[in-house]
Amino acid sequence: MLKPYDVILDTLPTISSRPEVLFRQAGDGFLQVEYGREQRAFLFDSFRMMTVNNMLVAQNIQGLIETVPGLRTNLFHFDPEILPVEKLIGLIKDVEESVTDLSDIELDSRLISLPIAFEDSETRKAVEKYVKEVRPDAPNVINGYNLEYMALCNGVSVEEIKQMILGTEWYNSGGGFWPGGGFYWPMDPRCAIVVPKYNPPRTWTPEGAVGIGGPCIFTYTTPTGGGYQLFGRTIPIFQFSQKHPLFKNSPFLYRPADRIKFHEVSEEEILYIFKHVHEDTDYEYQIEPGIISVERWLNFYHSEDVQEGMKELKIKQAEGSQKAPRL
Repeated sequence: MLKPYDVILDTLPTISSRPEVLFRQAGDGFLQVEYGREQRAFLFDSFRMMTVNNMLVAQNIQGLIETVPGLRTNLFHFDPEILPVEKLIGLIKDVEESVTDLSDIELDSRLISLPIAFEDSETRKAVEKYVKEVRPDAPNVINGYNLEYMALCNGVSVEEIKQMILGTEWYNSGGGFWPGGGFYWPMDPRCAIVVPKYNPPRTWTPEGAVGIGGPCIFTYTTPTGGGYQLFGRTIPIFQFSQKHPLFKNSPFLYRPADRIKFHEVSEEEILYIFKHVHEDTDYEYQIEPGIISVERWLNFYHSEDVQEGMKELKIKQAEGSQKAPRL
């Protein structure tokens, strides 16, 4: 009798600075490396994964085509005729075992300043279209929008939701489900808003819309469907035509380990910038080089103020989740 197929090809044991590492078969030319068996959203895992990723990419390994970093996983695309999966696993293990302490590690991380208009007319149209054509009784739509539902789920006010969005840098754990997107997580866990996704999803979302699903933010690169709760609109972060100088070498703005910081502006300013990106191509994006010091972030994360703030937010969220209608 044939044994069930096991997709886990190999493992590395848990150590003090890392959960168990799982090497999963993901197709003939793909290997998924996952940190831990439990689903968890902890930036430390991504910091370690990006460190290992960068060290491997720097080796210019023959047969390694690309890597696709995520929050707690990394997908390795490789040519099995050139690079056998066993050899690739061995190379990853070698780097993993060389990284025993992250306290001295600093990740290159650009800081991108993004303007945002809350409750703009275009994202409102998307919500209205959803209610009209998909789910007229949508409980996440309150007064024609999603912000009040977001506040209800987290046990806070709409103004507090806005301040949490504006009050932290958001870290990009890697490419999203749509070309050019990124999955962004709060660097300050006291701003860790959590909301359920649309049920069912929308059929249309405008370019530049900003939403949140679960605990992470996504900025929509093109008009598309979508299921994240919408709260505003930002400027273009993708340009297929590559006319603007920023997009000359790539149509995508984001890179893994980027950080974004939102600042509030009017909808008129957002529309002005859209024109000066896609038509006049003379808008200057605000991007600063920088680093993430893992030691500094861990000290911040474990500080008394942050830990107390996290506890307070979780209490509010537990109360809010009881009051918010189910999707």
